[in-house]
Amino acid sequence: MQEPISIGTYTNPALLFERLNSELSLLQKEGISVNVDLDRVGKFTFMDCLLRQGEGFSEPDSLQTIKISVANCLAELIVEEWETVIIKKIVRDNYYYYNEDEKQVIFHKAKEILNPAGLNMYHQYERKEKVMQKILEYLDLNQDLIVEGFINFRLKEYQKELENIVNSAVDEFLLEKEYTEFIRLLTYFVEIQEPRLQKVQIIFKKGGKFALLDQEDQPVKHECLDGLMIDLIADDINYEDLLISALITLAPQELILHIEPEVAIGDAITTIRNVFGNRVTNCLGCEKCKGKG
Repeated sequence: MQEPISIGTYTNPALLFERLNSELSLLQKEGISVNVDLDRVGKFTFMDCLLRQGEGFSEPDSLQTIKISVANCLAELIVEEWETVIIKKIVRDNYYYYNEDEKQVIFHKAKEILNPAGLNMYHQYERKEKVMQKILEYLDLNQDLIVEGFINFRLKEYQKELENIVNSAVDEFLLEKEYTEFIRLLTYFVEIQEPRLQKVQIIFKKGGKFALLDQEDQPVKHECLDGLMIDLIADDINYEDLLISALITLAPQELILHIEPEVAIGDAITTIRNVFGNRVTNCLGCEKCKGKG
């Protein structure tokens, strides 16, 4: 190999040097020995990866093996380290009007979307393979690579993917913010009302339907519900909205939740728990919970 592969950076060069040395040292087992020399030019530190002369090696094959190792190392660093910097920059530049706490929430949401719980390695591997391929294509035509410039000018598609992730994180953030405000208002409405009933039992049934019982296990009948119950004859009724409206109107002092088998904990149950707080009791399993009440 006439010239070394030279990798330059001004962002944590010590980490890159350590990782490059570790990656290239693995080639010793294949009989390929590589020196990594440091060269500082201004704010940049360049790491020159130079193949040592030896017997029994094919220079073209060895060069390609070194390129693959360098590309693998750089791709891992970009996805594991630089990716965080890129996401923070996108949040800072595109959503500068949010305060620092909100930006932190958006950043963490973006990271969660990128690396869903239990699937971190899989998603990182996918992104790493795409980045590695771009690096190999570049090194086939160039001996020198500056990491920051490569990210800015050669990984546009990768950066666009991260930008879309940040946009999705912002959408989630706004939805949660709206939901929090919604819960706050409902809680306020409940707190300022006198309870119309002391106790209400809710039986959650399949298909999103429900039944309201009083403390005597009788269907709830109250004049304040008359207008709401008319909605039951309408097509495409949203039972969850109807339930929340009924409970806000009744403002019971105590709520007991009965959840029939195979009924998932949905938005309505979560909203009731958030709005009514310590007024809510979860039944541990009675006949009504089993669908026999």
